Amino acid sequence: MKTILKFDTRNKICLPQEFEKDDVRFSDSFAEYFIKHFTKSGDTVFDPFAGFGTTLYIAEKLDRRAFGVELLPERVEFIKENLRNQSGIICDSSLQFNESNLPEIDFVLTSPPYMQRINHPEYPFAGYQITGQGYEDYLIEIAEIFNKIKKRLKYGSYVVIEVSNLLIDGVFTPLAWDIAGSVCKELVFKQEIIIEWEPTYGFGYDHSYAFIFQNI
Repeated sequence: MKTILKFDTRNKICLPQEFEKDDVRFSDSFAEYFIKHFTKSGDTVFDPFAGFGTTLYIAEKLDRRAFGVELLPERVEFIKENLRNQSGIICDSSLQFNESNLPEIDFVLTSPPYMQRINHPEYPFAGYQITGQGYEDYLIEIAEIFNKIKKRLKYGSYVVIEVSNLLIDGVFTPLAWDIAGSVCKELVFKQEIIIEWEPTYGFGYDHSYAFIFQNI
């Protein structure tokens, strides 16, 4: 696999107006590329941060079994509208859901909710509510989430996490690298791929990363 890839930013499914300001989805073409590369027809694809459902929608389109977890009920209802198997999306916290209810997972494709290292009191894993938890708590819970996923992830299977570093108002957060360090506590890091987006977008950078991990 090349170490620099370029994708457009388009998604076939348009978001309702109330969701447009929160549209930070990776594109359909990005999801399709990695699902095709790491899975075959009938495999189970999982997204613990389902967002607006791009991973699940594309997985079904490619004849894979799609499962995901999303905290916000209004997003879950939107995802259900676009899935054949509506029971594939679970409305719950990625920290709290019962992983034993999932089938064995062949592949994980996701992008976690972002958090700045400072000046960010809203906590991503509480639906961006203020809980008093901070960036170090966030990184600890990233590792906990992938520990849960590992229990259902088939041996030898892969996880791809799309994430970027942040540069907002002059404040740098090495979010991508910190998340990689947390996930490395549970899975083996295999490769980084730089993702260029056309047209460009981002949080201070015009690229993101696809980090590839394996359960070995």
